[in-house]
Amino acid sequence: MADAKWIAGLTPNLPVAEAAQRVLTARFAVVEHYLPLACEKPYEDVEHVHQLRVGTRRANAALRVFAEVLPRKLFKNAKRTLRTLRRAAGAARDWDVFLLALPTIPALRAAAAKPALDCLVGYACGQRAAAQEQLVAVAADAGPLWAELARELLTRIRPPSEPALATTAHLGELATQQLGALFRTFTADVEANPQNPSELHALRIAAKRLRYAIEIFADCFPPLVRDRIYPAVERVQELLGDIQDAAVGLDRLGHIRAMLQALLPQEWSRVRKGFEGLTAVLKARIPAGRKAFRAWRKQWLDAMHELKLAIAASVAIS
Repeated sequence: MADAKWIAGLTPNLPVAEAAQRVLTARFAVVEHYLPLACEKPYEDVEHVHQLRVGTRRANAALRVFAEVLPRKLFKNAKRTLRTLRRAAGAARDWDVFLLALPTIPALRAAAAKPALDCLVGYACGQRAAAQEQLVAVAADAGPLWAELARELLTRIRPPSEPALATTAHLGELATQQLGALFRTFTADVEANPQNPSELHALRIAAKRLRYAIEIFADCFPPLVRDRIYPAVERVQELLGDIQDAAVGLDRLGHIRAMLQALLPQEWSRVRKGFEGLTAVLKARIPAGRKAFRAWRKQWLDAMHELKLAIAASVAIS
């Protein structure tokens, strides 16, 4: 199934209510498709859980974009239910990523590191199985509720009627309002030049919000937004994701190491070399990621300047 990243027909003159119907239908369909696959066939294809996680994020972003044309109570319940599903899928996905990465790390390929690799694979498999049980349990409760909320939301979309919303009757107007605010906020965060992993993780979350909004509003702006800005946002998500994965990995290794030393101290000598090698690899990824982010940051600020010029020229022509 296509992930519904880009949705055809979202022109600037499209009424907001009609745009909401198209976008929400597409976004909800992805969640509906991948939820049973993630629960029933998670190991046949790891993309099932991954696409469920991403699908819930996109659906949540779409709800946020079109909040003003949705009944508030339904809107809040839908966001809460999506968050519950996303967190359960996220826990499972994080362990999938951890497991898939282990065999690719050179520090764990040496014969002396095999005990550590075996230990980490066994531990991660146990955690992944527990996360799957939790996902299935969450889906049993939240899945039917989400299906009901999604159906009702699609029948309750209404045009903006309050005077304060009169300037957002069409998608182009909503795009200018929302995407402009997201661009300004995100660029201000980039200009602040975050350094530590927690700050960079916060920027990554902001990047996701901007990315998912661009997917909805791209055709309301010059091609530069889709052709250059969107790939740049994708790129920084990857860079910041690598830093976050390294930071989380170090925390996990510290927890596992402490547990082994406390419960099985006699085994620690067997796995120590591999643990130390992996720790060194993960520690090195954080400064390397920061360096890559600095290069990206300069490119982004240059692109934002170019975008402002393109928008100003478009306004002048019209």
